[in-house]
Amino acid sequence: MKNKYEFLKDLNENQRSICESSENYILTACPGSGKTRTITYRLAYLAERYKESKKINIAITYTNRAADEIESRLVDMDIDTYNIWTGTIHQFCMKYVIRPYSMYHKKLSKGYRIIDEYVEEEYLKAVASELGISKYYLKDLYKNQQVMELYVEKLIQNREIDFDMILQYSQDLIEQNDFIAKNISNIIRSIHVDEFQDTNQRQYMILSAIVKMNTNINVLFVGDVNQAIYGNLGGVAKSAEEIRFLFPIKFSEKCLNGCYRSTQRIVNYFVNYEVEETGVYSVSKCRDNSGVIKFNSIINKDQLSEEIAEIIKRELEKGTPEEELCIVAPQWYQIYPMANKLRKLLPHNQFNAPDISPIKYDPLNVFFLIGKLLFTQQSGHRLLRRKEANEVINMMKEDYGINISDTITKLDVLKEINSTNFIADDGISTLKNAINNVLRLMQIKPDDLFEKARKQFFEKINQRVTEHKLPYGCNDMERCFKEKTGVVISTIHGVKGEEYTTVIGFDLLNGHLPHWDYIYDDGMKRIRHEETNKMLYVMCSRAKENLYLFAENGRTTKKGYPLSCTDELLACIFSYDR
Repeated sequence: MKNKYEFLKDLNENQRSICESSENYILTACPGSGKTRTITYRLAYLAERYKESKKINIAITYTNRAADEIESRLVDMDIDTYNIWTGTIHQFCMKYVIRPYSMYHKKLSKGYRIIDEYVEEEYLKAVASELGISKYYLKDLYKNQQVMELYVEKLIQNREIDFDMILQYSQDLIEQNDFIAKNISNIIRSIHVDEFQDTNQRQYMILSAIVKMNTNINVLFVGDVNQAIYGNLGGVAKSAEEIRFLFPIKFSEKCLNGCYRSTQRIVNYFVNYEVEETGVYSVSKCRDNSGVIKFNSIINKDQLSEEIAEIIKRELEKGTPEEELCIVAPQWYQIYPMANKLRKLLPHNQFNAPDISPIKYDPLNVFFLIGKLLFTQQSGHRLLRRKEANEVINMMKEDYGINISDTITKLDVLKEINSTNFIADDGISTLKNAINNVLRLMQIKPDDLFEKARKQFFEKINQRVTEHKLPYGCNDMERCFKEKTGVVISTIHGVKGEEYTTVIGFDLLNGHLPHWDYIYDDGMKRIRHEETNKMLYVMCSRAKENLYLFAENGRTTKKGYPLSCTDELLACIFSYDR
């Protein structure tokens, strides 16, 4: 008889013991140590062990991409995922707190809709105009108490909530109504928190309230304090003692410190930037390869793209696949011009660089999900498409309060979307028709709230198309959702969790890495040093064998002062440069 846990043989002893154990863990996972694999296999083990149980095993990830990766791996392992749920904390709160219990919150009880960044920014600009504020940076409006008070009033009047309010109102509901946390806790078997070092305070409090109601829930926190690079977005890298204080259960601590990714030489270099020592060491197949670690602060910014193009050519000639090459910078505004220059210099190569597409990524928007289902008919994973079709039904019911017959299933939604006639040169009209088909299937007569949301969704598409002169045929829309291939060009934040044979970092300059905010504030010198080290740690630990670091000259401040190499980089690079 086949062992139903046969898949665990793919793990090392440390990973396997964590999967099979019933203990709660605070797990430090060093770069390349198999963090995602351990979470995935632990979910698989629990799903198989309690196959007949309806209790849910939860995985809360920092990004949608990480959640999709875990779910795809589970499907590839042929694991039935009916008692597994993966997603971000915002998706968790929408599914388990806001939608089922909105009637218990006075600001949600009369209905609501979630607004995106586009609507949020439009409201903030309108409020600023009402107050006579004509000159401002958008980020400064969030610090203006009067602006924010009027902004919140506007949302309440319109029965709307923004992204941050999802967590705020979820915490309110759980803390003010004990039975909500109790009900949720009774349907959960385990909670796995990925990247706990980037978890914000509200998330800790929401999960803590649930676990306090049922201390039998198995909890796994996985992360690495050295990779805590989202502090500016509210991420809190809590210590083990702080986590224990919040959660009334016993935790064991473990560390996955064998790096399956990088050469020992790369590991020896990136540990220079650790803020907490982990004892990471290489167990990679390429462990003893020499590879390359090079630092260049001589090159001028105007010659930088040509130099990077030459590195790419050399790597490709050696047989390195395009997807194994990565170019990173600290800030987005350097990414776009570099991508454009490299596309001109290497016209026959593919580049996986950020593009402005007609439809902005927004998985909490029902119209976005319909668009994704419409334009991924050929390439989408069957089981994931069904999950998203079910989410369309849930959003219609819960977010817009629409009464939908229980006889309508996710397969009906998929069939209706798939039957939409494509207008080849007009993806926008094609999407409108698909939405109308879904509404007709559900026999919906939309109310004002729904129509306002639909109007703003297409206004945003039209604005992006007009402003950036974007094509919007059906093929163009399909490219919005296609997995990109080629040489990766991204920010350091954008490649967190990824790995590449060769990493090329540029614009590693004081003022950009770290940002000016850390440099000007004398009280933040220690924080500046730690935050910069974490960014360098994340960037350098993406590399398997080769690392090229550029602190190019010729870049200046707005007042014309030259920018210098990031101090932390300069402090320890020379002994590794060859």
